[in-house]
Amino acid sequence: MEQLIIKGTEKTPEINFDSKSGKLYIGGRSYSSDTSDFYKIINDWLNNYIKNPNESTILEVHVDYFHSVSVKYLTSMVKKIALLTDSGKSVKIVWFHLADENDEDEAYELGKSIEAESKVKFDYVESVK
Repeated sequence: MEQLIIKGTEKTPEINFDSKSGKLYIGGRSYSSDTSDFYKIINDWLNNYIKNPNESTILEVHVDYFHSVSVKYLTSMVKKIALLTDSGKSVKIVWFHLADENDEDEAYELGKSIEAESKVKFDYVESVK
């Protein structure tokens, strides 16, 4: 299975999904007007990956900003990856968020929301700009 690499832009996140290592990375901003087209490619890749996943899958998420439609796609991706545990596979979700001097960390709150909805535990890593 080919690695999925999509260079990030001002409006779309960077994607680096590697089926051989089981490491899946998504990071940046997501507020494109053609969100469904962008995430269709990712969803198709994930559907193929889930048919023959690595023993261990690690999803690293570095969110700067995701609009509400993108959040729905991201939540769906996390839920799909979380289902791998049903077949005895190891799944780890690492959610990176920026430290904020005013304790207003929207990325952290978004992670907590998706974690609750997907029913899989996230590891949170505070990063600095």
